[in-house]
Amino acid sequence: MFSLNDAQRFMHDSAIDAWLLCDNRGNNPLLWHVLGVVRTPTRRAFLIVPRTGEPVLLIHTVDQFFFHDIALARRIYRGWVEMQAMLRDLLGDGCRLALEYSEDGAVPSVSWVDAGTVEMLRRWGHSVTSSGDLFQDAAAAWDDFAIDSHKRACSVVAGIKDAAFAWAGSAIADRRTVTEYDLQQFIVESFERLGMETEGQPVVQVNGHSGTIHYEPTASSSAVIGPGDWLLIDFWARFPGERNVYSDIAWGAYAGRTIPARIQHVFDIVRQARDRALDVLRAAWRRGETLTGWQVDDVARDVISAAGYGDAFQHRTGHSMGPGWRLHALGVNIDNLETHDTRRILPRTGFSIEPGIYLPEFGVRLEINVFVDPVAGPSVTTPIQNAIVRLVE
Repeated sequence: MFSLNDAQRFMHDSAIDAWLLCDNRGNNPLLWHVLGVVRTPTRRAFLIVPRTGEPVLLIHTVDQFFFHDIALARRIYRGWVEMQAMLRDLLGDGCRLALEYSEDGAVPSVSWVDAGTVEMLRRWGHSVTSSGDLFQDAAAAWDDFAIDSHKRACSVVAGIKDAAFAWAGSAIADRRTVTEYDLQQFIVESFERLGMETEGQPVVQVNGHSGTIHYEPTASSSAVIGPGDWLLIDFWARFPGERNVYSDIAWGAYAGRTIPARIQHVFDIVRQARDRALDVLRAAWRRGETLTGWQVDDVARDVISAAGYGDAFQHRTGHSMGPGWRLHALGVNIDNLETHDTRRILPRTGFSIEPGIYLPEFGVRLEINVFVDPVAGPSVTTPIQNAIVRLVE
């Protein structure tokens, strides 16, 4: 939930005069997260959040209905000349502006303002800085309601994980046919029965399928889970409501008494990468140091690279989590591969840590969720897998 007080405190502490959120036809998700709705107006819209005083919307006359239920002051324009004049008047002279902008395009999830608008603002005498950390502090932080919803979801999701492994193990022991798709639908039906909602479909992967990062089984194309198989599951769910936060986990299991040495070896490397990232986060917290997303990604990636599997770690170490419309939220990602995420890991934000190694024969991904508690620091909210689950004994 957006907090004007937090936004203005952050701007005061960071010498930012105003936060300018620019949108064209619904393209800026940060603006809509701040407003608490999702709309697709047809013309350009601006939200000006000053360091002191009340925010103001600048919108086109045609689009007034899209904003009819938003209780903010507004200015209405008709043409582009009028729009520029009103915007210039609202901003004043020589401001330091926070924008959905990232230097060198390093963080695409906060790069929504077009280059021409940045050029115009600079020509007017304003300087520009990224709104990435301002958004995190004022709009992506978890309130007490969010953390409570997340912890409740974590408990339910952990129970579904245990039930899914037990169900698959029982079928294998009884020599009943169970496929990846069957297990996926078991998880989906568990969501429905327990009043949870999800986004997309659970990931259920056997053997070589787990070497594809987000393979999803279908009713017409699905492998059987049987003795001697490696099984990876990754799924996420929350209680319905946009103030609620998902729980998102990935665990691995083996259908046999003796785990193959190579699977155990790769599992151990991934586990070490996950734990090393968490250890570094906690140590930095104790020192009073704030890390960035790219720094923590490097920690996990270095463990896997040192073991000789760097090319097999094909995605970022973790994604942002928080209230809103998405599983992958709009705060800092643990990422220095797909992007160079320079945003800071701030109190009351959350994210996953999920390193992985993906090989032709099998893949291993271990996912936990972390909440940066303002008192206790980085805290794991999900179960932590330290040993491979045995589906059959």
